[in-house]
Amino acid sequence: MKTMKYLVAGLLLAGLSVPAMAQTSQADIDAITKVIVDAKGDAIATKDQVKAFKKTYKKDATAIAALGRAFLEAKNYQMAEEIANLAIKANGKSAEGYILLGDIASAQDDGGKAAGYYEQGTYYEPANPTSYVRYATVYQKVDPDGAVAMLEKLRTVKPDYPVDAAAGRMYSRNGLLKSAMSHYDKVADPTTIEDYILFDYALTAYALEEYDKAVSLAQKGIQKYPNYGSFNRVVLYASDKQKNYPTAVEYGDKLFAATDTVKYTASDYTYYADALLNVGRIDDAITAYKHIPEVDPENKEVNKLISDAYLKAKKFDEAVAAYEAYLAAKGEECTYKEYDNFADIYLEQSEAAADEAAKKAALQKAADIYGTIAEKYDYAAVYALFKQANVFHAINPDLKVGLAMPYYKKLAEKIESLPEKTAADLKKLGTAYQYLAVHYIQNDQVADAKQWAAKLLEVRPDDETAKQIMELK
Repeated sequence: MKTMKYLVAGLLLAGLSVPAMAQTSQADIDAITKVIVDAKGDAIATKDQVKAFKKTYKKDATAIAALGRAFLEAKNYQMAEEIANLAIKANGKSAEGYILLGDIASAQDDGGKAAGYYEQGTYYEPANPTSYVRYATVYQKVDPDGAVAMLEKLRTVKPDYPVDAAAGRMYSRNGLLKSAMSHYDKVADPTTIEDYILFDYALTAYALEEYDKAVSLAQKGIQKYPNYGSFNRVVLYASDKQKNYPTAVEYGDKLFAATDTVKYTASDYTYYADALLNVGRIDDAITAYKHIPEVDPENKEVNKLISDAYLKAKKFDEAVAAYEAYLAAKGEECTYKEYDNFADIYLEQSEAAADEAAKKAALQKAADIYGTIAEKYDYAAVYALFKQANVFHAINPDLKVGLAMPYYKKLAEKIESLPEKTAADLKKLGTAYQYLAVHYIQNDQVADAKQWAAKLLEVRPDDETAKQIMELK
């Protein structure tokens, strides 16, 4: 399986995205925001309510900025900007107006302008962490190190702020996982950081294949934030990677019983099913796989996974049916390998067959698939014809009967037609020539036997069987 990487949605330290309001004004803030958003930011339609709000809170920069933020939410950037400037006039020592101006610029994809406003906010209200975090958030893609430097500046004015955690999250969002881990590891007590950042810390450890650390962090997260079900996901994935299947199943059970709004993924069901398979709960694994289309309707691999599970349970008919559905879903995307794997199901069925008739029937199915490969994929024809001939030989190993003779002839003709032949090709060709030479000699057809023996000596000059045939009168 491929190593799985999931990002937690939202801005860095999203909890700071809306400044905290005084209790006395919060109800008014909520009310005016609803009015503006419901009116889709129409300044004329809301002018009376807006005027009244401004009059009440004309000296409250935080409340005025919240008013502007309502227009921002409604995408009326002009009104939002006008009100942001009113917030700056209301209190020259507050960063709230500058933060809003930065948010407006950021909403319009002008990161440079946004960073400038956020930086101004750090000058006018140095102890307000939002300006620093906002600056870092918009600047991180351009210069992650510069973004972290701004967070370090925040540490000097607010020593209790979790800068290391914020820096770790910053690097993680930019895919710089080792740098992220170096900052995350500076956090003295991981349980002091917010749930989604602790989750990212654990997920970063998982992505770096530090599975023990990932499990430990996720378990701490579960204890601190029992309703944050995604921590179970990390333990499930990491334990499955470590082949600690009982633990993987335990936390998979918890993941799918989570009380929060976890959105399940195909990988959730895949890892869970893999763990279930490895503790012998095959039917439960198949049930888990069958949930994949619910979260990933375009997934074309699910029926192969189901087929593999049935195969492990020795339910060959079900394995075949699921694999046929897989091939149908793949369609023209199939290569010879998909069909080769299909033939393997029948080969395994032949080995498990209780009687000779069932064994031969399964081998016949495999041989037919190899014939299909030879027809559909010329680049794999030598491989497929060789396998097909060998399977027919397994069905009836009596060289005198020669059940595989037509297929070894096809193989010989195909290899002989190649402009260039590899050592592997010549080895297969020698096998075909030997089968044909022995078949004819056992049927007392000396001339035909010598014909194939002569060819055999061309590719295997020291072959004793061929030499003996050539000496016959």
